[in-house]
Amino acid sequence: MRRFSDIARKGKLYCLVLLSAILTISSCRKPKDLVYQDIENFSVKQAGFDKTLLAMDIRLYNPNKYSLKLINADVDVFLNGNHLGKMNVNGHCELSGLDTASIPITLEVDLKNALPNVLQLILNPEVDVKITGTIKAGRHGIYINIPISYEGKQDILSGIKM
Repeated sequence: MRRFSDIARKGKLYCLVLLSAILTISSCRKPKDLVYQDIENFSVKQAGFDKTLLAMDIRLYNPNKYSLKLINADVDVFLNGNHLGKMNVNGHCELSGLDTASIPITLEVDLKNALPNVLQLILNPEVDVKITGTIKAGRHGIYINIPISYEGKQDILSGIKM
């Protein structure tokens, strides 16, 4: 009889663990997409002949009720239809829920693609900006790729630090 009660107790324990796992997994839902606001604190971090490294803060709105930790980005930036470069998140950043935060990023610019935009920037600092890609974000050690997409006019010179 003792053996049967041990088996029954272990069976109840397994059922509880399985039920807990199912409830935990079902309560996790995909976060809403982050919303691009604008850029600020634009500066040249490193200049080179082929590639230049730009530093800036990108302001993103987190429409989720909970905070998200950003750990990686695979985002392409286009100015006036020309590919400007790839954006990288500088370190691990946290976005509070239902809040806008400035995230420090670097942008590796291929100067061959940027030069056609320089004259346009001097004549008209408002350019068409397109940002597409994914940002790896999550919480509690579970991270997923969240798409980020923005198209619109941006006054690039307004974010430059003097």
